[in-house]
Amino acid sequence: MATLEYVFEQAQILSRRRAAAVNRPRDLIEAVIADAREFFFSEHFMVAIDIVLSTSTDQAVRRQILDISRKARRPVEAAWAEALVTGGVPAAVAADIVALTLGVVRGMALRALWDNDPKWFDELFSVWRRMIKIFLESQSTRAQTK
Repeated sequence: MATLEYVFEQAQILSRRRAAAVNRPRDLIEAVIADAREFFFSEHFMVAIDIVLSTSTDQAVRRQILDISRKARRPVEAAWAEALVTGGVPAAVAADIVALTLGVVRGMALRALWDNDPKWFDELFSVWRRMIKIFLESQSTRAQTK
């Protein structure tokens, strides 16, 4: 548990620094993706996955793991959502964009365990960025027509 706690704590510190350092709105989505890739494609995350899988039948240990993860990752999600709002993304969707982006990146990181194709992943993340851009533009258009 101490290893897992350390891994998540270090990742949280780095992610929160990255979120605070981004100051151009057009870079924000790319920064969220880059930060998520840095964490979810790291050896630290793979160690965490190994620990989670090796203890999955012990409910007490599983609860500890979930607590460690939540304490470390929720502040990261909040920091990125705040950065998005500061960059002009509506508060009503900023947290959703962060959660969905982290889910996409985490899923691709797990897929890399059996099908690691970084070039393809880059293409998929590019599609994801465009989807977010289109979504945000539609939200802006909708808000202007109200």
